[in-house]
Amino acid sequence: MKWSQTELFEHLKAVVLELGATYKEHRFKTSPVSVKSGLCKVHGDLFFIMDSRKRIGEKNRILGSALGRMGIETLEMPDPVRDFIQGCSLHP
Repeated sequence: MKWSQTELFEHLKAVVLELGATYKEHRFKTSPVSVKSGLCKVHGDLFFIMDSRKRIGEKNRILGSALGRMGIETLEMPDPVRDFIQGCSLHP
């Protein structure tokens, strides 16, 4: 089954939520501090912050790469989502 980039994105966000993280998008503006999309922990809570200006394919790659470094082996997800995450882990 071939999914659109948007469908894959929704599945990847669902995995983020299943890990107990909060997903948020913000416009990262130019600042003296370098800001990147990714997973972070704030006061013990897990957040995935994404630059809203990124294209959907780039968002998927960023999510897939981050999820590939997490303990997702026991989580339920469709095989194509797991395959995508594993592929991102092999080719960061």
